[in-house]
Amino acid sequence: MKKLVSSVLSLAMLLSLAACSGGDHSSTSAGGSTSSNTESSANTSGDSSTAPQVEFPEIITVTVPFNAGSNTDIQMRFIQPYLEKHLGATLVVNNAGGASGVIGTTAFVSQAADGSNILFSLPTPTVYRPASGETTYTVDDLIPVSRITADPFYLAVSGENDKFPDAQSVLTYIQENPGQFTYANAGNGGIAHVAFASFLSGEGLDALSVPFTGGTSDCYTAVMGGHVMSYAVSESELTGRSDIRPVINLGSKSSTPGFEDVPTLGELGYEGYETNAFAGFYYMKGVDQTYVDAFDAAVKATLEDEEFQAAAAESNFMHRYADHEEFSQQVHNAAELAVPVLESLQ
Repeated sequence: MKKLVSSVLSLAMLLSLAACSGGDHSSTSAGGSTSSNTESSANTSGDSSTAPQVEFPEIITVTVPFNAGSNTDIQMRFIQPYLEKHLGATLVVNNAGGASGVIGTTAFVSQAADGSNILFSLPTPTVYRPASGETTYTVDDLIPVSRITADPFYLAVSGENDKFPDAQSVLTYIQENPGQFTYANAGNGGIAHVAFASFLSGEGLDALSVPFTGGTSDCYTAVMGGHVMSYAVSESELTGRSDIRPVINLGSKSSTPGFEDVPTLGELGYEGYETNAFAGFYYMKGVDQTYVDAFDAAVKATLEDEEFQAAAAESNFMHRYADHEEFSQQVHNAAELAVPVLESLQ
């Protein structure tokens, strides 16, 4: 069995997120609300004194490489006022959508590495697109600073599907019928595709990927209509759906009610295949490490802030923090896991 090291990922979320594209640039400074379905790891109050003493620019531009109103944008605007307090700076959100986040990320890496610009993004433009060689920048051109959310992916079937009542029935079918099992996703090479394809590739199994450019909603419709057998989807997008049944957790173990009993690949005997959606902050290569450490400390203090936690609980914004080192390991492990799948598409 092929083992690949992959850290517990992440958030929110959010495979529909990876499909976001298009939109004009806009600059705002406002709050918002969203939900992500992972546990909060913080439970104490903090203030700006917890961060290393670095003088940030008065205004920091946060590039969100997706449209205004996208899930990623909403997450950023939710955390924005609380993070500003701990940074001692004003954050201006710049939405730069297009090409699943690649357009905005490409522009971001060319900006001044002086602490005045930071990226808030998902794995597709920061991990999967550069790992596939589709971008002018590489994974190493981005410095992971802090992770905010992490959201496991699942292989899900229709709730009325009697053919696949559990994980073992799916695995047995794939083993006995190479190339016949179909799974929808929001696009080959994206995180939803890689979530299941990396496992298949690593174990020498064959199933048919059915990509939908319309995103997760089209995948859901295809499953419910019986056009495909299953689809790969994040936990946040399954929450509240009684007509869809997750059968295999393709990411890290969940403690979310209703998902805690879904077996992970590791529990099924296949170690090293954890794929989660995650959202977090990145600097561009060349930024002084003191900015990385200070921004990371401010994020941690924000997530430990009692005022933020109260607002997050009320809005069902579930967060899962990872510091610079853990987040960096997670990003590079995710890229390593994805490379064989991405190479097979070329």
